[in-house]
Amino acid sequence: MKAIRLHIKQNSANYKKEETVQNRMTFPLPPYSTVIGALHKACGYTSYHPMQVSVQGKYGSLKTKMYKDDCFLNSLNDDRNLLVKMKNPDMLSSAYQVVATAQKAQGNSFEKGITINVINEKLLEEYRFLKRTKRRIDKHKKIINKMKTRLKEMKADENISAEEVKEFDKRIKHIKAVYDEYEKVKYTIPYSHFRTLAKGPKYYEILCDIELVIHIVTDDNTMNDIMENIGNLTAIGRGEDFVEVLECAQTELTEVDEDVDYEKDDFDVYMPVEYYEENQSDMDIISKTDGGYAGGTKYFMPKDYVVEQIKGGMRKRVFNRVPVIFCQINYLDSGCKGIMLDKTENGIYSVFLA
Repeated sequence: MKAIRLHIKQNSANYKKEETVQNRMTFPLPPYSTVIGALHKACGYTSYHPMQVSVQGKYGSLKTKMYKDDCFLNSLNDDRNLLVKMKNPDMLSSAYQVVATAQKAQGNSFEKGITINVINEKLLEEYRFLKRTKRRIDKHKKIINKMKTRLKEMKADENISAEEVKEFDKRIKHIKAVYDEYEKVKYTIPYSHFRTLAKGPKYYEILCDIELVIHIVTDDNTMNDIMENIGNLTAIGRGEDFVEVLECAQTELTEVDEDVDYEKDDFDVYMPVEYYEENQSDMDIISKTDGGYAGGTKYFMPKDYVVEQIKGGMRKRVFNRVPVIFCQINYLDSGCKGIMLDKTENGIYSVFLA
């Protein structure tokens, strides 16, 4: 079986676990999706090219760094954090102007001017005017509720014709449409330009002195594209997690036709659970962590995804996840099924394609 073998080094990297927020934890090795995404970017692909990937490697140390996080809240709060106005609200831009800052954790009010530091008086007055506009609109919209009550009474009154009821209902809908459009233009859109900004310390984990060996199996055309564009592979993980490609070579994978002892090897691997369950009696794995699954740590590793439509015209990625064991291979017996070997001058790599 033909494959590409990549030998890569990184000074540091964070392969973020997507469910972590306060402390951006990292996977010990890059997930399949991260590797596949980096290769697609290097080749300039805009659509998915199916491929199988095997990831193994090691890192020297792990450290935690603190950074200041700017977080725009989903709701606009009048009593806390920073009141800001977006400079380009109709674009994918995070540029903003600070309007005012709260002096206490709670109990402040930007509208009433209670315990705040005013940064931009003009924008603050615009914010207060919008709040007053909303109250005026809500007051006038109460007329619609009274008209709806009257409509129910008309429907119950046998002396009022169906034509009159229909005409009155039509009038209510027209007035409501006028109010809704006025509210959208005069309040909803301009008010959405103001946001609450929360600042605070957060943390992220950094792996240092990383060495990776990645095997890729795909069709011939994609394999040729990867070989030709490997110089465009600049980072794996974050944009600043630069890589040094020590080797990019085509290789031939073989089945496990001999006993392999990895006692001196210190590379960890992602091994899909199916390989372990099928070859449990013919292999031995070890782990640096206590507990876990069969001597290793189990992850549901993202690989590829499909885009699904959700409410509000938004879209989300739904990942295909592969259950894997993060471990070290101690030995493999001849005849292990599904597992491949890459025999090189520097040793034998076990390849677990997913």
